[in-house]
Amino acid sequence: MKFESVKVLQKIKELYEMPRTKERFDRYLFMLQGVDKNDIILPIALFNPMGKELAKEKLDKLIALNAEDILEDVISQFNKDDKLTENENSVIKVAINLIDDVEGSWSDYYTTDYKNKFEIESLLKRNFCTPAFWTSESVTEKSITRRIEECIFRTKFWIAHGKPEKLTAMLEQEIAVQMNFDNIDSNLNEAEVENIEKFIAVHKDSEAYSINLNFFYGDEGSSTLNYPTFGLIKNGGFEYAKYIANQRRKAYHTQTG
Repeated sequence: MKFESVKVLQKIKELYEMPRTKERFDRYLFMLQGVDKNDIILPIALFNPMGKELAKEKLDKLIALNAEDILEDVISQFNKDDKLTENENSVIKVAINLIDDVEGSWSDYYTTDYKNKFEIESLLKRNFCTPAFWTSESVTEKSITRRIEECIFRTKFWIAHGKPEKLTAMLEQEIAVQMNFDNIDSNLNEAEVENIEKFIAVHKDSEAYSINLNFFYGDEGSSTLNYPTFGLIKNGGFEYAKYIANQRRKAYHTQTG
């Protein structure tokens, strides 16, 4: 298995320079599906084809930071990994996407981010990987690198283990992702860790979307979707994955001296 970068940002920039008419939308569909429209041929499904000025500004920022050059550098390092020799004829195409969660109500942050982390079977079916950035966030070269790496590590996890169905399997996915980094300290305090572990004890076998989303994104995410809340902090599940990854790394270093 190898990864291959697909440059799409300049193409989307040219799309955003068109008037916001049906012609622009039709052009996007042609880029996405080609002439036959039988399937997605270019991994750009997360972009808002009718993005307004903010989306264009954020896209320009990614281009100015040489995001796709960073993508190529990251992929070059991944492709040197000997462990990728299995399924060596498989090529995963990786394309940076910009998700518009501010203007036009194109994408909700929580549901879209959850899908791009835990429901990527349709992407893998097409051998796609889509590191995603948001119109609501500020980015740096460092954050671009980290986002790309995390997305590729998730893809590797899925290929090795399949789809994580239950809450604990989803948590193991995120722990496995974070174990690849040195700087994985979480922001959780002792009380927050205890609260999260109580939640896990009750819901560890959960396959319920609303429960699992609450675990990872906290009450803030659940409230915006009118889902039940359980007193969890924002992004608590992701922070807990960092916490456990850090504990495991410390234990490993202690054992190996």
